[in-house]
Amino acid sequence: MFEQNYYVWLEQQRKARSGEALRKLAEDHRHAEELFVRTVWWPAIGKLDDLHAEYEVPNARSSSYYLDFAYIRPSYRIDWEIDDFSSHAKNINRRGFEYERDRQNFLTHNGWQVYRFSLDAVRERPLQCQQFVLQVIGKLYGSNDNGLQNGDASRLTLKQREILRIALRLQRPFTPLEVCEGLGIKAQHARKLLHELVMMGLISAQSGKARIRSYALGPKAPTWI
Repeated sequence: MFEQNYYVWLEQQRKARSGEALRKLAEDHRHAEELFVRTVWWPAIGKLDDLHAEYEVPNARSSSYYLDFAYIRPSYRIDWEIDDFSSHAKNINRRGFEYERDRQNFLTHNGWQVYRFSLDAVRERPLQCQQFVLQVIGKLYGSNDNGLQNGDASRLTLKQREILRIALRLQRPFTPLEVCEGLGIKAQHARKLLHELVMMGLISAQSGKARIRSYALGPKAPTWI
């Protein structure tokens, strides 16, 4: 489903561009940007409406800034940037350093909210990135915004939500003992909460036959936190 939606979306972006804007899209929308859409945006939001790749913003220097991704819905404009440490560290100089500061100041002064992810975070901690995207969109448009494929968070208790947060922070399978230590509760209580989350499809059992030894966060869990 993602593949089809992504390529339709990208083709629509191409058809709407010409000249320099089309060239920037062809040259700068590459692996890092596709990875963000594939592993962060799509799992969190579930659609590509209102998201624009290599979005052109004319500046005061009679030229333009190009944003990795612009998310534009009334009444907000959000710039999502994906930064590769190796390329930034290799190519940055004094002029480039100044340019980046001027760019960010211009965008924020003109009403853009600017958020930056490292490529390493997108690659290694996609669930954490998904959660941040959801927090930003939820804060601006409300937790029940129809732009999100979110769950009914009111169905979760505080302890259940905290278990999901623990799993999100760890970014790996977690154990009942870690839940006990994190929440300060006994093993029986922890297993009851974990069983409830499994039944809701928010976590899954990862090991153990007679008794479950560890759990992993489900892909939709961040939308419930």
